[in-house]
Amino acid sequence: MSENVTKDGIEVKAGQVWRDCDKRGNGRTKRVLSVEGGKAVFEGPPKTRVSIKRMYRHSTGYELVSDV
Repeated sequence: MSENVTKDGIEVKAGQVWRDCDKRGNGRTKRVLSVEGGKAVFEGPPKTRVSIKRMYRHSTGYELVSDV
């Protein structure tokens, strides 16, 4: 499996919008600016780098809202 594919089989690409599932995030959404070395870079501020391994639906993960 590619390092840019989540456990759910979704290929992470620039332009996608992901929702933070953490209850402290209050449903915030972030757009992916780029994908580099198994990490997604979200727009900021602050710019955030998240491991693609964490990008699946669970209590502290992410879920895809809209694809490009």
